[in-house]
Amino acid sequence: MARTFALLGLSELSVGTIVNSPNCWYFHGMRILISCLFVLCQINASAQNVKAFLDKGDRFFGRADYKSALTNYEAAEKLAPNDAKTKYRIGHVFLSLGNEVKALPYLEESYKLLPEVDPDVNYFLGTALQSNFRFYSAMEHFKKYKAKNKKMALVAEQKIRECKLGDSLLNNPVLCSIKVLEWPINSLYQDYGPALPADESKLIFTSARDTSKFDKKNKLVFEDVVLSQRQDDKWSVPEKISPRINDTFHDAVTYLTPDGNTIFLYYEKGNGDIYQSNLSGREWSEPISMGPEINTIFWETSGCISQDGKKFYFTSDRPGGQGGLDIYMSEKLPDGTWGKAINLGPTINTPGNEDAPFIHQDGTLYFGSDGQPGLGDYDIFKSEWKGDQWSKPVNLGYPVNTPKFENYFFLSVDKKRGYFSSVRHEGVGNSDICEVTFFDPPPKKEVLLVKEEPKKETPPKDEFSDALVSLQKDLGFASKLIGRVIDAENAKALRAQITLVDNKTNTVKQRVYSNDSTGEFNIVIPHGGNYGINTSVDGYLFNSLNFEVPMYSEEQEIETAILMQKVTVGSKAVMKNIFFDVGKAELKNESVSELERILDLLTNNPGIKLQINGHTDNSGNAESNKTLSLKRAETVMAFLIARGVDTNRLKAVGYGQEKPIVSNDDESGGREINRRTEIEVLETETSKN
Repeated sequence: MARTFALLGLSELSVGTIVNSPNCWYFHGMRILISCLFVLCQINASAQNVKAFLDKGDRFFGRADYKSALTNYEAAEKLAPNDAKTKYRIGHVFLSLGNEVKALPYLEESYKLLPEVDPDVNYFLGTALQSNFRFYSAMEHFKKYKAKNKKMALVAEQKIRECKLGDSLLNNPVLCSIKVLEWPINSLYQDYGPALPADESKLIFTSARDTSKFDKKNKLVFEDVVLSQRQDDKWSVPEKISPRINDTFHDAVTYLTPDGNTIFLYYEKGNGDIYQSNLSGREWSEPISMGPEINTIFWETSGCISQDGKKFYFTSDRPGGQGGLDIYMSEKLPDGTWGKAINLGPTINTPGNEDAPFIHQDGTLYFGSDGQPGLGDYDIFKSEWKGDQWSKPVNLGYPVNTPKFENYFFLSVDKKRGYFSSVRHEGVGNSDICEVTFFDPPPKKEVLLVKEEPKKETPPKDEFSDALVSLQKDLGFASKLIGRVIDAENAKALRAQITLVDNKTNTVKQRVYSNDSTGEFNIVIPHGGNYGINTSVDGYLFNSLNFEVPMYSEEQEIETAILMQKVTVGSKAVMKNIFFDVGKAELKNESVSELERILDLLTNNPGIKLQINGHTDNSGNAESNKTLSLKRAETVMAFLIARGVDTNRLKAVGYGQEKPIVSNDDESGGREINRRTEIEVLETETSKN
């Protein structure tokens, strides 16, 4: 600033004196000029600071120190909150950290501000959209990327194929439920490779939870093989399986025989080899190499043995294969050694990678692949031996597979349960172990050639009250709900069935009917439990209420009006007895009764189609909330499909925080109400005509 004064032939003192003279327009103009120069200097300094943070962040990013890069990029964003390049860098870091939920809003905002922010923006934005199940939008960006980058056309085409398949699989989900195993199984670090005996009494897997074993070369924690015992349907805290198996470097389990007595392991010996150890009593033997036909100077990552013990399937990147890692098979020779390895061929192996083969007791081969048609990254596939060849691999489908990583699959003897490794938005750490429960497909409905006679309405059953509920009422350990059941449009009194259900045990505790002419009713709510009250009337959506009253609450009378919505297109009902843990999409057991009421509604009204709407409050990231709400709606939909509802009658939508009922400003009065699951009528028998 002093240099500016000098150029004008003025000293700082004289400027201060003259400019403060109120009668001098000339020096008043000088004051404005100096102020502008000062602002320009501040802007220039701020721009220099932004550039300094970005340059420093870029250096960290180049060294794959993403956390340090993020710190500097976020500092730059505070100085320039609307800078497209800064937002792009932050989104790119989150993408590199595997957090596509956080990456997406930054990349979207960056692209909105400056579509040409980076030559690769369409690829990375497409990747983030794909990982968040927004397949159509992702395809559009991959198409733009392909048009701009002819050399990357094959990569873009592969991503487009993944999105098309992902969209198809998402709309035709597998009848199953997925649960990410909680602590103590999954940690904040890598947990993968589940191996179980036939009775599923123990779980052996690979974990990087022992942070004292640090791999300085690769900046990773050395992995160990750990063991957890099943105790009353819960898993014990995993412990290292044996000092004979766990060494000072990376070691991993690849397969456990159904009898639990033989384990196959990966060791970083040579370039990575497969070893075998046997259980004698309570001790594991010293692992021995699988021999020169299986282990080579190349990379052998995983292996399993057939039910009869005569064939060993394993993965290797040795020359002469179809691509990267391929699956090979070796047969046991009469002398007990393993014969020449045979590549399973192009039906199974691709130019990409195939890994973690698992042979089920029925002979079906399961494996992970990033080369077979999938949703992205590694997916899990299965192939059956037919005649003299393997059948074309089949993708296990959504929600087992996602656009992120799925591999290391184990299937129970009865095929009802599976365990696998996955990187999921709702996960505990990096790679987590998940459990999948498969549901039986609904029975095929017989086609009736003769028109059915309309069903005769059956009179309502007698009212019912559980003896314990009556006793609690007499002892003063219960409250009373009184009110009227009325039509939501015209307030007409309705005769309705009102049912009190213990959500914990899914048992009916009381059933009453409202008065024909007045709609009045009263029902007892016991203290010390979680109860659902379901109100149903023919031709109406059922109404759902929830009460959780502490045991030692004062006895009280609660008055209410239950408004019933007719089954018409667009009518909605909030399901107040469908429960999820915070941040998760797995249904709690207390939800079963409410889900069965939805099932009853669909069964009794075969002409309707429903949309399951998931909603959250505005806490947390908007995109994360939207993803969570969709998964919750899909979980409800999967439950109904597993009970025989045609998939064409259901649709799942996640709105996240977009459609609050009330203000989110108040935690109990607002946010709690906005966290909800709804059913919405999409179509009725009448609307079709």
